[in-house]
Amino acid sequence: MRHAMQDIPDSPCTPTRAVRELRAKLLYEEVMETISALGVTVRTDPKTLQTTFVADWETDLVEIIDGCCDVAVVAAGTLLACGVPDEPFLNLVCENNLAKFGPGHSWRPDGKLIKPPGHKPPDIAGELAKLRAGRYRDQVGVVQAVRIQKKREQT
Repeated sequence: MRHAMQDIPDSPCTPTRAVRELRAKLLYEEVMETISALGVTVRTDPKTLQTTFVADWETDLVEIIDGCCDVAVVAAGTLLACGVPDEPFLNLVCENNLAKFGPGHSWRPDGKLIKPPGHKPPDIAGELAKLRAGRYRDQVGVVQAVRIQKKREQT
C-alpha cells in the first residue's frame, strides 16, 4: 500500500470518497477478471435486476489463480485503507463459516451451504471494538513485522 502511495491509517476509519471509489474500482476489476477466467458470463436483467451466471466459454486456470489472489490482495488493501488489519477479522469470519456446518444446515440447489437455524453472524463490531481499544494491536503489529522481515530475507 505504501509503495503504491496509499495511506494506511493508524486506527479504524472510513476512508475519503476518493479512496472508497478507488478501492471499489480495484475490487470490481479483479472480481470481473476472475469471473472471466472462470469462463462465466454474468447477465443482469435491467427490469428485475436478477443476475444469472452462465459458464459458457473456456477457462484459464492460471488466470483463475491469479485473479483469486489479486482479489485477496485488493480486499486486504481495502481493509488497510480503513485502518483495519485483515487477519483477526478473517479468522473470525472463517470460524463463523465453519459453524454453519452445525446441526440443521442444508444446501441450496446450486451448492451453497445454508446456515442452520439460530446461526449467529460473526461479531465484527465486537472485534472492531477490540481493535479500537488497542487490545490486540501489539499482537497484530508483531505478526506484520515478522511477515515484513521474512519478505526482506527472501529478496
